[in-house]
Amino acid sequence: MLTWSAVIPTYNREPILLQCLRLLAQQTQPPKEVIIIDASPNWQQLHPNLIHTCTQLNPHINWQHHPAQQLSSATQRNQGIAKATADILFLIDDDTFLYPDCAQQIMAIYELDTQQQFIGIMPGLVPLPPPLSTPNSPHSPTPPKPSKNWQSHWKTLHTRARSYAKRWIGDHAIFIPYHFEFPRHPFPPHLREKGIHPVPLFHGARMTFRRKIFQHLQFEDLFIRYAVNEDNDLCYRASQLGLLVQFPQAQVCHIQAGTARLSRFTATVLWGLNQAVLHRLHSPDPPRFQHLFRKLLWKRLLTQTLKDLLDRRWSLPSTRGILFILRHFPHIFNKTPETLRPWYLQFQHQLLEQDRHLPARDRN
Repeated sequence: MLTWSAVIPTYNREPILLQCLRLLAQQTQPPKEVIIIDASPNWQQLHPNLIHTCTQLNPHINWQHHPAQQLSSATQRNQGIAKATADILFLIDDDTFLYPDCAQQIMAIYELDTQQQFIGIMPGLVPLPPPLSTPNSPHSPTPPKPSKNWQSHWKTLHTRARSYAKRWIGDHAIFIPYHFEFPRHPFPPHLREKGIHPVPLFHGARMTFRRKIFQHLQFEDLFIRYAVNEDNDLCYRASQLGLLVQFPQAQVCHIQAGTARLSRFTATVLWGLNQAVLHRLHSPDPPRFQHLFRKLLWKRLLTQTLKDLLDRRWSLPSTRGILFILRHFPHIFNKTPETLRPWYLQFQHQLLEQDRHLPARDRN
């Protein structure tokens, strides 16, 4: 049987992290190891209690808790991957909650894929987290249905609006691939009936990969703190090696805890400028990217303004972020890759310092 490890970057979210770890310990197919890379400043104080608690949860798992070399989800992931020894790596966030049979479902598909055509499998996303199991409760509880009230209707409207916006923007809504199209690979015929389907990219909070691909790849360590597009960059490069697929029957909930998150303005700016930096480093045709990216940004300007208004963010932080990207991304292409790296590191530090002083309304 194949083995699996969980690699989790974390920063100042101990209560959320502990809930994530409890659900990992309760998996019907437990991990070989759980590797936590912690950028919290009080890492040493947390360490003894965290390891003790985890060992009590499941003493057969190799629980590891290491200090981060840098506050960067990309660098923290690289650090954890380097320590992993299992066949399959679950790269999840500290606020990703796995349903009890999620890992077992994913691992069963990897084992059926005897030709190793699947390079990565993403579980399905559900809106409600699983309750923690107790001795008298079933392993795979059915999540309760949300109540029918004005909030649920508003959320449905919001979700539909976002779906329409994505379809209007097209295939490049989130990330423009370096070669301007996503690769296509043959799909194993004997797995077509399993409800599995190919996807171009993974959601960064719920990625699983064969560990062997990291002999050739790593997350872009130029990005610090909230390394937006780290997942898209790695997924696109991984997709050159094999199929990326989603298996909805294996379920996770990503609760998107707000603690220590950046403002909407800063997160939007990093989404755009990180993508421009990646293309400056990897794209074979930078002028074509700039043309496509500018068109994408004008479309996103409309959709992000609509999103700000639907979410009642009257200062329009996402809209201002897109305008900032439109003004500044061409400067990235005036730099060589050698001068870009030190410049962009300094730029990120300045942007994150300014983020500390932005009003609280931009963070909601």
